[in-house]
Amino acid sequence: MHFVTTRKSDFHQCHIFMAQDLSVLLLPTFFSMAVNRYGVVWKRVKVDGEHGFSKTFYKEEEVTETTIANITNRLERFLNWVIEYSQLSEYVSLDNHHNLPEDLLNHYINDVLIEELKSGEHSIDHHLMALRDYYNYLSMTGFTDAKDIRVKPRLKATVKRNTKQRTAVKYLTPELRSILYQNTNSIKDELLLRTGGELGLRSKENQGLLLADFQIGTKRYSGFLSLFSELESNPDKTEFTYYLQGKFTKAPRGSAGGGNGRMLYLHRTLLERFKEYYDRERPDSASDTLLVSNAPSNIGEPVSKNSASRAFTTVKKKVLKKQLNNDLPPLGQALEEDHTHHVLRHSFGTDKFYDACKEQRVQIDDVTTTSAVYLLVAALMGHNAAGDKAPATTKTYIRSAHIKEAFMKEATE
Repeated sequence: MHFVTTRKSDFHQCHIFMAQDLSVLLLPTFFSMAVNRYGVVWKRVKVDGEHGFSKTFYKEEEVTETTIANITNRLERFLNWVIEYSQLSEYVSLDNHHNLPEDLLNHYINDVLIEELKSGEHSIDHHLMALRDYYNYLSMTGFTDAKDIRVKPRLKATVKRNTKQRTAVKYLTPELRSILYQNTNSIKDELLLRTGGELGLRSKENQGLLLADFQIGTKRYSGFLSLFSELESNPDKTEFTYYLQGKFTKAPRGSAGGGNGRMLYLHRTLLERFKEYYDRERPDSASDTLLVSNAPSNIGEPVSKNSASRAFTTVKKKVLKKQLNNDLPPLGQALEEDHTHHVLRHSFGTDKFYDACKEQRVQIDDVTTTSAVYLLVAALMGHNAAGDKAPATTKTYIRSAHIKEAFMKEATE
């Protein structure tokens, strides 16, 4: 089955939409060129005219780089759905997608996204924005007639129920991560978040940070007590390594036990913060786990598998309230209700993916599951580079890397 992909072109300053045979899809590419060139989309406005007839015109509305990236991603997804649907109907194809009937576009929003895929409010808002803006452009330029795309009244309650699904952008900028760290209630909670955003740990993997040295086979690895000594005896050293054992990592689906062990690379400032926690805040405990509970009911016991997720939920409520009260800087990325702790881990992976592309001079869209960039990030994240999910994982990082670029560009303008 054919599929649609997008490739960011620095020369054309837009995303080029391509079919599997690398042929360019002209209409969505022209739309991308127009939106990127002018930094606007076109909203359809109807006004009452003479003799009871209404008039329609299109009003420009400025959009950010991040919004453009969201529109591009949702439009790509829609075009791939058109290809899937074309297998069921001889009247629908990618070639005539610009003239699809309004009923079919609303079928995609309501029946497919809301009822079948259980998409929530944020996701539906983005899909509506993408389809409306695209078909408004096509209508304005004479390629099709005006389309009325909307959520059916009977499904509005369904969308609200679906909203619990995680639909926010899966990337947090370093600035937003820093705000989260600064608003935690303890050093331990700060570290539970930083291990996600700076080491790529899952919540449960914090249980694998051990104080004592340990041995695996014939190889001996340093625990955090040894790392603290190394920190003090090497004042100029900026990076330290710690081996996270496989028994503390995520097992492959359908398998028992743990997953693959991997090396963690700690910047000096992060290791210094760990030492500060150990010296100042960690309660007396016989546990070999570095991070332990300070709750009266289980004080000194290893942190639970969900401790980092709970710490994120607590600080998220605090930051969302500050955003609402305008107590945070107005510029930059805003935290969303459906952001989760796992987004910190994904943000770490995205940063490494992006940096590796730049260091190896590889275009983001050219990364494949066999490229050095992907293999490096898979190792850092503990992914199975040869697994059946590798292609989907690669596409996820490509999308997130473009979102990161968009945020970076906004910050410099």
